[in-house]
Amino acid sequence: MSASRLNVLIVSAQFPFPPRSGFEMRVHHLARRLAARHDVTLLSYARPAERDGGAAAWPGDLRVETVALAAPSRAAKRAAQAASLASPRPYACRSVRSHAMQRRIDALCAARRVDVVQVETSLLCTFSFPPGVPVVVDEHNVEYEVFARMHEGERSRPRRAFNRVEHARFRRFEQRWWRRAAGCAVTSEREARIVRSVAPGAPVEVVPNGVDLDVFRPSRTPPEPCSVVFNGILDYRPNLDAATHLVDEIWPRVQRHSPGARLTIVGRGHPGDIRRLRRPGVAVTGEVPDVRPYLERAAVVAVPVRMGGGTRLKVLEGLAVAKPMVSTTLGCEGVRVRDGEHLLVADGADAFAAAIGRLFAHPGLGHALGSAGRGLVEREYSWDLAADRLDDLLARVGARGRRAPAPVLVRRAEAEGVAP
Repeated sequence: MSASRLNVLIVSAQFPFPPRSGFEMRVHHLARRLAARHDVTLLSYARPAERDGGAAAWPGDLRVETVALAAPSRAAKRAAQAASLASPRPYACRSVRSHAMQRRIDALCAARRVDVVQVETSLLCTFSFPPGVPVVVDEHNVEYEVFARMHEGERSRPRRAFNRVEHARFRRFEQRWWRRAAGCAVTSEREARIVRSVAPGAPVEVVPNGVDLDVFRPSRTPPEPCSVVFNGILDYRPNLDAATHLVDEIWPRVQRHSPGARLTIVGRGHPGDIRRLRRPGVAVTGEVPDVRPYLERAAVVAVPVRMGGGTRLKVLEGLAVAKPMVSTTLGCEGVRVRDGEHLLVADGADAFAAAIGRLFAHPGLGHALGSAGRGLVEREYSWDLAADRLDDLLARVGARGRRAPAPVLVRRAEAEGVAP
């Protein structure tokens, strides 16, 4: 933990108060803890309702600034994605860049000395910051890996084609910024090895995703027999794919050996997607204020994820409440779990359904897995531990910001994302 107090500017594309997704939870918990140790300003896009509704959720020692965001319609997003195919810049970067955000960054950096800037994922590296101020990239995922996996897993030809192009563009972009950044935070040792192989000289720190151990605790509520819960925001493509795979391919197999089984899918999503997931024996809640009651009543937590990257907070939350869990190999990637000790790992619809049935039939096994899972998160996945590691990284690079000259804002060619 650093002893020197820093002026830190955190830039995020998603407003984390109150946190509703894994991305927002990471920003929320780490920013709060950093603000207790440093002078922290969080700059984020936000819709008016988000900012007004979330104002009570951020701590008084965290300064929060917002830039208005208007979410495009699905049709407008698809049109912009198609148009971007002719550009060398990744669409993902274009979608979060705006002149309004750059002007606010400029104003904040001119108004006070900034010792270190932390951008939430490399998508935000297209913005420019004062020369000499170190930039730390907090990588929630290896982003180009996410696009590669979506390309491999998609059935839609247009989506496959788009993700193939986006993967190639973003791989070049992301790896270039790993080499240029003053430091990188990643969520697992696996990702740290990837970054170090590309940028061997860059400081890299494993800052794991965490869970609030006081909020997510084992419950005395008895689980409902033969009940399964999957939770995740369904407007994130990997989660929607996981829910669809669970409903269409895994659940019919579960129902064959457990006809009375019930599945609940928890999380916000497009109304059309929610309707398509509903069927006999399957309930879809939409957004809920608290996922814990659903986890408490579940006999099994399912994580049938086939796309995406990073480490999934739904896995950590399930472990923290000591629930029996079945996950794909990719679903629990990056979390230091062992198959048969903390959860069951199963890939493919037949194996996944069989693992759920095994936990239905052997509650003692589920209890042992849940107990071991709770112990694991207590030892390795608290947000306090994650904040300590991030603090260490900021301390290592923040001294450079202290030695930097007074800010003079200079535009860089790479600020538009087309650096050589």
